[in-house]
Amino acid sequence: MNIKSYVLSAFLLVFAVLATGYANADISSGSSFSGFDVSIDRVKVNSNVVTTFGSNLIADSNTFSVAVEFTAVRALNDGHVEAVLRGRQTGDVVSDATGNFDLAQNQNSLVQLSLALTDGLKREDQFDLTIKIIDVRGNSEQKTYQIKTKQRVSAISGRAFDVSIDRVRVNGQVVAPSRTNFIDESNDFDVDVEFTALEDMEDSHVEAILRDLSSGNVVADATSNFDLSQDSSSSQSLNLELLDNLKQSSSFELAIKIINAEGDSVQQTYGIRMRDDNAVGRAGRQLDISIDSVELEDSFIAEDENNFIIIDSTGKKLDLRVRLTSLEDAEDAHVDAVLAFENGDVVSDATTTFDISDGQSVAKRLELPLIEGFEQNNFKLKVKITDAEGNSEEKIYGLKISRQSFPFIISSIALSPEDNAEAGKALIARLTFKNSGVVPLEGISAKVSIPELGISSTKFVDQIKNSGRLSEVREDFILKVLDDTPTGTYTLRSEIASQFGGSSEVKEIPVFILGRDEQSQQIVNDKLVIKVPIANQKVFADSEVIYPITLTNQGPDAETYTLLLDGADWANLRLSESNTFVLEPKESKTLNVYVSSKEDVKGEQIFTIAIKNNGEVLQNIILKGNVISAQSSFSLSLKGVLEAILIGVVVLLAVIGLIFGIRQLMSDDEYESTEAKLEGEAYYS
Repeated sequence: MNIKSYVLSAFLLVFAVLATGYANADISSGSSFSGFDVSIDRVKVNSNVVTTFGSNLIADSNTFSVAVEFTAVRALNDGHVEAVLRGRQTGDVVSDATGNFDLAQNQNSLVQLSLALTDGLKREDQFDLTIKIIDVRGNSEQKTYQIKTKQRVSAISGRAFDVSIDRVRVNGQVVAPSRTNFIDESNDFDVDVEFTALEDMEDSHVEAILRDLSSGNVVADATSNFDLSQDSSSSQSLNLELLDNLKQSSSFELAIKIINAEGDSVQQTYGIRMRDDNAVGRAGRQLDISIDSVELEDSFIAEDENNFIIIDSTGKKLDLRVRLTSLEDAEDAHVDAVLAFENGDVVSDATTTFDISDGQSVAKRLELPLIEGFEQNNFKLKVKITDAEGNSEEKIYGLKISRQSFPFIISSIALSPEDNAEAGKALIARLTFKNSGVVPLEGISAKVSIPELGISSTKFVDQIKNSGRLSEVREDFILKVLDDTPTGTYTLRSEIASQFGGSSEVKEIPVFILGRDEQSQQIVNDKLVIKVPIANQKVFADSEVIYPITLTNQGPDAETYTLLLDGADWANLRLSESNTFVLEPKESKTLNVYVSSKEDVKGEQIFTIAIKNNGEVLQNIILKGNVISAQSSFSLSLKGVLEAILIGVVVLLAVIGLIFGIRQLMSDDEYESTEAKLEGEAYYS
């Protein structure tokens, strides 16, 4: 009986030690090791492979097409991929995300995301691109890439001239950089060019070159030299008088160039075709041709109705197919299509001439270029068939075009309190968004969450009062921060999503939360009170953390203060607003210092913040950051698991030795009898 109890006690001891070892391993590894194991294998931006080491140079573009190749080392459930692009100068952010998907263990996948730059980001040339893969539990893998854009090369001098050609008019009609723009027949071309200088322009001029596509003959005009400062707009007029041998032609190519004194230039080309309105007036007969169907972007559209068309966010042209049947013989006929915007701008295209006999059916394809920068608009499309004598048949179609299949746009996120949240208290996030699409959607929900803390708040858009299309909607979401939340920087994630598909709009911002046990450091210098809630925290690679600083002016007069940041060659520092500000008497102000580490930095580091008033330094604040690389985080979690395995192996060997020793002390008959009793008790228990 004593031997049986001894053996059972030994087994209980083994299980207790193993359980304790694995529990400690879980505690040491934290959330960084939760069975989520995905490898981001390769990332391409505009077909260029990028790496996490140093800056990646790609051609300047208004849209970043991002391809992400990854492997699920373990099965991935309800995962999705996000791409977040942040401008280093302004901090503006654009993002895109896939729908949820499952991926089996060791399976590879490739997803495509598109990041359309805002007007502010188009003026920047340095970005941080973060790729995240997240599963349903909030576990994630991410990598950050430094992107630097290079200007498109000019054909003249090898340097791009940073000037935007905004609009070109020929004889009062807006033309688009497409193959064909129809204008009324004339012996003179009055050309107006509107443009914006994105850099200072000195001794620059505008040229207009008109080339006859039949003969190759050319006429040109140029403006006198002018200067234009950065971000200023201007308009220049030119006149092209057709020579006698050009007056018989109807097809031209118009090139507009803006050139500076050094030969740097930017150029756009326009196809021009002239129509003879006099011939139409003389004939004035309806052409006996039936327009059977019109397809726009593979969707059939109906005459005199509003047709909803959704196009790719990066699309720069519309594909148009016209099917027609002639009920008479027609010679030198052509199809032209004119797309009119709400603001009066037009784009157009036309086919080459063709002959068609009575009863014959044909299909013609055209391309309509799109003007950049629109989210959604109402359009009118006119499709017209004209023969050599000016006889014609036309139809008009109403269109509503959207660049987004998922139309909701998150405009902004405002937090209350603005400075920083506190553990155990409520954080209010005001979400501002709008529906920029052309089709009303149902089953849309809005969600605000802090994934690291597992807290969220969700509302259905159908329950939110909507004041009309394209108007902004604001709604408050209340998040209760847990009492035991440690001090640190977290991610506040807002998402507008469809319940009937994987489409969503996501926007994330960092939020600083002050733990209950964190003591504020107060520094009193003359009449200025400085509060630094946290002076040391972990700084993980490829992410930012926040150090809030609160200044209070206790003096009787208004004072001007300036904050100077010194990253000590290891930290990238930026402020949430201007570093110079005025504090009225008894006024307080909190500024957030955003900190991220440079490459190849690890361990505890220091940086300083100097506070100046009237040219004198009032206080130097020394703050610390413990930089932890992604590799170090993984090593720590792996070390904890290995330690747990090692403890289990040692205990198992000890138990085996114990059993072996007991067997040696006992006779074979005693051991077999004891073993049989144990098996019997286990069987009947």
